[in-house]
Amino acid sequence: MNRLSFAAFAAVLVVSSTIALADPRPFTFTTDTYAMGKGNFEYEQWVTWRHHKEDDSGYDKVEFRHEFEFGLADNFDFAVYLPSWSYEDSEDQQGAKFGSIDVEGIYYISNPRTDFVGVGLYAEAKIGDEFLGFEGKLLVQKDIGQWVFAYNLVLETSIDGVFNSTVENEVEGEIKHTFGVSYALTPSLLVGGEAFIESAYADWSVYEKTAVYAGPVVSWQGHDHFWVTVTALFQVSSEADEPDFRLRMIAGWVF
Repeated sequence: MNRLSFAAFAAVLVVSSTIALADPRPFTFTTDTYAMGKGNFEYEQWVTWRHHKEDDSGYDKVEFRHEFEFGLADNFDFAVYLPSWSYEDSEDQQGAKFGSIDVEGIYYISNPRTDFVGVGLYAEAKIGDEFLGFEGKLLVQKDIGQWVFAYNLVLETSIDGVFNSTVENEVEGEIKHTFGVSYALTPSLLVGGEAFIESAYADWSVYEKTAVYAGPVVSWQGHDHFWVTVTALFQVSSEADEPDFRLRMIAGWVF
């Protein structure tokens, strides 16, 4: 294990041990439809590790996001992400890099527990050094007894070079389907699995590739204010330029 791999595991272990867990997040790659509720405020720490590519065996990348989420209404949450950043060890890049500043809004149409199905609409905007990003999601979820079933339809657009007049803009589009299933072994421990199918399009007109990932997820709901969720995903497709392994941890504290 190289130093970056060790650093990724250390980051997960340290944050997991110091931030126990409240507003439950059963998944990390699939967005749920649990509203925070008016007046509530939550901090979330994201750590995502991407490891090994078929065409770059030494590839490692750790991404960090710091989210502040507010319940502006019982059915609407608003979030701000402080500057995200990453550390990469690959053939293309060595060292740390600024990512983006993001804002997010989620409108909850129905509740997964009390209604026939929970439905939400998600919108996010990102701004980086030389790119703009936009992401929209349709969120669907149903809780049945101890089971949680969730699905997201995701449309994402990235416009590179938008702040550089000397280069031509490059538009990349993605369509993603994410799935999550979780079961509550105890009131504080959920286990299950996640998967996603992600297809990329140049200028939204030229198909490029499709990557498929699947793996286990564990969520621990600690006391009234703390939670942590970890997902490990393995590539089950054969895209040589996509990571073979992704590990994501999200830990939260509700104030």
